[in-house]
Amino acid sequence: MNTSAPATGPKAPNSGQRWPEGWTKLHVYLTDLDQVKAVAQSYREVIDRADGDRPVPLEWLHATVASVECDAATIDDSTREKLIGRLQEKAAEIKAFPLTIGPALAATGAIMLDTFPDNSFRNLVNVCVDAVNEVVEGDYGRPCGGAGHVSLSYRSADVVAHPRRGAIQNKLRDVRPGRTEITVSGVDLVRVIQSEDASTYTWEHVARIPLGE
Repeated sequence: MNTSAPATGPKAPNSGQRWPEGWTKLHVYLTDLDQVKAVAQSYREVIDRADGDRPVPLEWLHATVASVECDAATIDDSTREKLIGRLQEKAAEIKAFPLTIGPALAATGAIMLDTFPDNSFRNLVNVCVDAVNEVVEGDYGRPCGGAGHVSLSYRSADVVAHPRRGAIQNKLRDVRPGRTEITVSGVDLVRVIQSEDASTYTWEHVARIPLGE
């Protein structure tokens, strides 16, 4: 059952589009990615050669788990605290799990590290989306776009698709080993800020969401 008043304002844009002016959004991110930084750096030379791609600084690497698709300013403090509690309650039901991150894939709007296997990560995604929709009225909870991934670069919303994107994928395949394994023991609720051209995402930490033992 929803416990908040409905958030109001412009309709949320689709993934990769510019957000309405002044918006920030609450997201659940996997940010414990220190082990991934060396892998991310190993792809940097290829990314630098990819016309229009803007590399993600290592400190802003993340895997999106879920998002709240409304302006974060419309969610009052009471609702946000309830959301934190519900996320922590549901995440505690999932035990920490291993996750392989990599190799890199060249998508239309980004170069990203794939994640595997999908079952435990998808379970985490589902419970976080459910938590959002149980607390924030308006059906604003959304899963990460597509399969789990860690973006290494973004392309500006103004940059058209590169006709030789497949050639970039071939170069990414040459990077070895191109992957690493981590243990997912928790995620974070953050308030995300999008750059004006939708090519950079930074955030402010809101709360830690630990998984179960």
